[in-house]
Parts: sequence; structure tokens; C-alpha cells
Amino acid sequence: MKKLFALLVMAGMCFVACGPSAEEKAKEEKRIADSIALEEANAALAAAEAEAEAAKLLAAEAEAEAAKLEAEAAKKTTTATKKTTTTVEPAKTEAAPAEEPKGKSKLSGMKQTN
Repeated sequence: MKKLFALLVMAGMCFVACGPSAEEKAKEEKRIADSIALEEANAALAAAEAEAEAAKLLAAEAEAEAAKLEAEAAKKTTTATKKTTTTVEPAKTEAAPAEEPKGKSKLSGMKQTN
């Protein structure tokens, strides 16, 4: 029984000695904590980017709506202006016909057919 007990104690010591040291355990815990912190930072950055994109979309929609309302207001004022004002057209002047060069007729380049 003493030999069996001594053998179990030796096996237990080997098992404990072969595991990670306290320094290795601390490094592993630090690596896990850093990984978690990095994931949280990436998630916060992604949320901020999504919020900024949503704000841009809302601003673009508001700008489009304002442009639409402005166009409608301009259209209403244009029709109101057309109803109240009359336009006076300038007198038309007729241009003198261009002079034909002497010696050539209008039909000089055409073939004659019978």
C-alpha cells in the first residue's frame, strides 16, 4: 500500500508540474481580457458609424423635402405672377430679303428633264 500511495503522489506531482505556470495563466487571462475589450471597442465604433450614417440619411431626406417645398412655393408664386401681370411683346420687324448674286439663277445647279 505504501508503494501504491507513493506512486499516486508521484503521478499527481507530474500532473501538476506539467500544467501551465502562474505566469502563463496570467498571460492567457490578459489576452482574453484584451480580446473582449477590442470587441467592445469595435462594436462601439460600428454603432457610432451606423448612427452617423442614419443622421446623414435623415439630413438628405430633410434637404430633399425642403427642396420639394421650395419648388412648390416657387411654382405657386410663378402662376400667381402670370395671372396678375401682362407681358408686352416688342414690335416685330421684317428682315429685307437677301439679294441674289447677278448672273446665276436659283435653278442653275439642277438638271433639266423632259
